[in-house]
Amino acid sequence: MKKTNKIIVTVIIVAMLLLGVGYAAIQNITLNIEGTATADPSQSNFKVMFTGEPKVSDNTYVTAGITDDINATISVSGLTQKGQTVNAEYTVQNVSTDISADLSVATTNSNTEYFTLKSELAKTSLTAGEATTVKVTVELTKTPIAGSVSSTIGVRLTAMPVEPGKEGTSEGINDSSQTPEVTEPSIGDITNNNIGEYIDLGNNIIGTESTTDDWRILYKEGNTVYAILADYLPASQVPESAGLNTNPTSYTYSVWSDTDRNTLINGLKNETAWSSFANGIAGATAIGSPTAELLMSSYNTKNKTELVYTDKPKLDSQTEDYDLYVPHPELNGIDSCYAYWLTSTPPTTDSRTLWHIYGSDGEINHIYEYYSTYHPGLGIRPVVSIPSNISCTYADGIWTVEK
Repeated sequence: MKKTNKIIVTVIIVAMLLLGVGYAAIQNITLNIEGTATADPSQSNFKVMFTGEPKVSDNTYVTAGITDDINATISVSGLTQKGQTVNAEYTVQNVSTDISADLSVATTNSNTEYFTLKSELAKTSLTAGEATTVKVTVELTKTPIAGSVSSTIGVRLTAMPVEPGKEGTSEGINDSSQTPEVTEPSIGDITNNNIGEYIDLGNNIIGTESTTDDWRILYKEGNTVYAILADYLPASQVPESAGLNTNPTSYTYSVWSDTDRNTLINGLKNETAWSSFANGIAGATAIGSPTAELLMSSYNTKNKTELVYTDKPKLDSQTEDYDLYVPHPELNGIDSCYAYWLTSTPPTTDSRTLWHIYGSDGEINHIYEYYSTYHPGLGIRPVVSIPSNISCTYADGIWTVEK
């Protein structure tokens, strides 16, 4: 039987299963940043100021000027008959970027018997960038008969910050009421027209029966009024903590340093040592004698001069209030005080010299006399710096500080 070879072909079928993988839509992922945002009021964003030059009705009787952004002056003189009226007009501008201002004005007048003082605002609200005028009018309401009369006048213009759109409501930030109030007189009402007037700080320094003749107004600069002792300081009242030399038994007024010039200057400038002379007035400070710069600023402002102390000038004894700068002439013997120290360093390399002003002729000079044991007779005159917000009263030509 014949074999038959059979070839068996096996067909392998590979079935491939394709797996379809499906994905849902990708969801959002939220990233969070949490925090706060704050804004604070800044005084620098609100600025209302004097601009331009004041206009006066008659420059024969009235002068006016701008001292700085927030201070101006007015001086009326020469009125003789009831009914005479003069005025000065000042421009005020709100130079803030976007804050509006409501304005109010208050006046002080120390002599209402003879003078009437009025102030008028052309506009009482200013948007940012807007300007207005304030007119100050002085009228003589009674004719003087025996001697001259005077008054210390003051005009206080208050600008209140107001949100735009709320002008005229006197509503400030957060709708809180900021209605302006008429304030009592303060040291801020003093101007350089008052240089030489007496100011009572409530302490008796020079040993008279009253405190009203101890201090005089020397100068106002910015928001500070400087008062100077009306006479030389008795050496017995120089504070020991200043580290200065005195011998009240032999020399009533003399003050010096046996060490060197810097010891004398530093002792006179030591505000801590001299603090009792400020008599507890809030924010007030004191030093042992004025600087040459301060003294000359006062003299030049008072007398409309341009003297430079480094030129060693002699102050004119015929000028008004000369005794403010030179209290009394040279004395003899134990009470000798022919000059007083100024706390400024002279422009010289000689470390032995120091500025002073002579009482005999009003000359400002510097000499080799910090060691006054060889040249007794150089005294000092303390100065108190008083901030403008201190309350005060004014009567009979005297400013009285209220603590």
